[in-house]
This record gives sequence, C-alpha cells and structure tokens, in this order.
Amino acid sequence: MADSQSASVPQPLFSFGVVADVQYADKDNGEYESRIQRYREAPNKLQEAVNTFNSVKQDLLFALTLGDIIDGNTTLEKTRADFHVILEILCKLDVPTCHLLGNHCLSLPRDEVLKALNMPARYYQTDLKAGWKLVVLDSMDMSLNWPEDTENYKAAADFLKAYPLGQANPQMSLWNGGIGSVQLSWLAALLKDAERDVVKLIVAGHHPVVGGSALTTHLVWNHQEGLRGFGLAHIQFPACR
Repeated sequence: MADSQSASVPQPLFSFGVVADVQYADKDNGEYESRIQRYREAPNKLQEAVNTFNSVKQDLLFALTLGDIIDGNTTLEKTRADFHVILEILCKLDVPTCHLLGNHCLSLPRDEVLKALNMPARYYQTDLKAGWKLVVLDSMDMSLNWPEDTENYKAAADFLKAYPLGQANPQMSLWNGGIGSVQLSWLAALLKDAERDVVKLIVAGHHPVVGGSALTTHLVWNHQEGLRGFGLAHIQFPACR
C-alpha cells in the first residue's frame, strides 16, 4: 500500500539550489531595517550551503546566486579582497552555477564582476533542459552606477526626475535600480518566443519586479511600467509585512 501511494506522488521535474544576499565584508556588524548584519559570519554560512549542494549534487540541475555576494567595504582594495574570499568558496561548488548582479556587487566595476563570475552578459538566458530556460535580469541596468556620459545613466537620471523618491515612489532609493528599455524589449521578445515554442521560463533578478512580492521600497524602480510592458501587470502577491 505504501509503495502504491508513493508511486502516485508527483515527482519534481528538476531541482536547483539558490543562494541570496551573502553580503560578505570583513568589517564589524551593522544594522539595517532593525536587523543585525553579521558580515564576517557570511563565508562560513555560504560554505555550509556549498557543502549541502555538493552533497546532493546528483539531484541538482544547477545552483543560482541572486546577487549581493559582497556588501562593499571601506576601500576598493578591501572590497576586492572580500570578493575573492567569496569566489574561493563558490569555486568549490560541484554543480553548474549561474549568477546575477546585485546593487552591492557594483561596489566593484561591472566588468570585473562579470568576468570573475564567468557571466556571459549583464542579462542573459540559458537552456536548462527540454522545455525550460533560465532568464537572468539586470535590475541595476537603469541606475546612477554608470559613467555620466552613458545612456544607462541618462535614462536613470530622467526616470528619477519623473518619479522622485517619496511617498508615491518609495522604490526610488539610489541603491535600487530599474530595467532599461532595451532589456525590457529583450525580455518581451523572450516571453513571446517562449509562448510560441511552449517553453517555460524561470526569471531571476536581484530586485523583485512584482508588487506584493517584497516591501515596496525594495522593488525595481519601474516595476509597474515594466510589468505593463510585457503583459504581466495583473500579477499581484499578498502585501508583505
């Protein structure tokens, strides 16, 4: 009887590991939103996650880090040293690994982080298995973390003028960012192709894009505009507390 019951339980199509916001830095504890940030404890916790993933590697299709693997330190040299501590641990992962950029990752130059993490681009797609793809977004695409003569910076500056930080736009803190028009068009095309080809997408980004999925202050700058742009504006989660 037990065997027949277990046989009727649907089995997962695949499994993958996720690590979010390691935010390591060799510096004293901090506090953010009434939570203690124990920066120096992060490497051991990450190592525990890597050990766990490796122990079940036969069951994992891939692992995904969701950005902010470092917090940023007082100097570029210290931040780079923090980054290498985390890289050494991530290199021990014995499963295929995908990464994306978080706002704290940009305590180092973008190109340096992309190269070290072997990311093909700031935003990209990759095949997982038949009928499934992973789509990685860059939610700092439209931000002031660019040289002032770039289109990304200009788009961010214009968006900030149109939607200044305040009660009506609580997501517009400078440590947040948005998804630029080129990336939105790219994503819309991917969604259209996936619908045509009957492919399911796992879409990952550092900043949440759907209202209600996180505190409003943490959402991507243009979450409402972006969702309308590719037909997802109807999605809503219960309000977070």
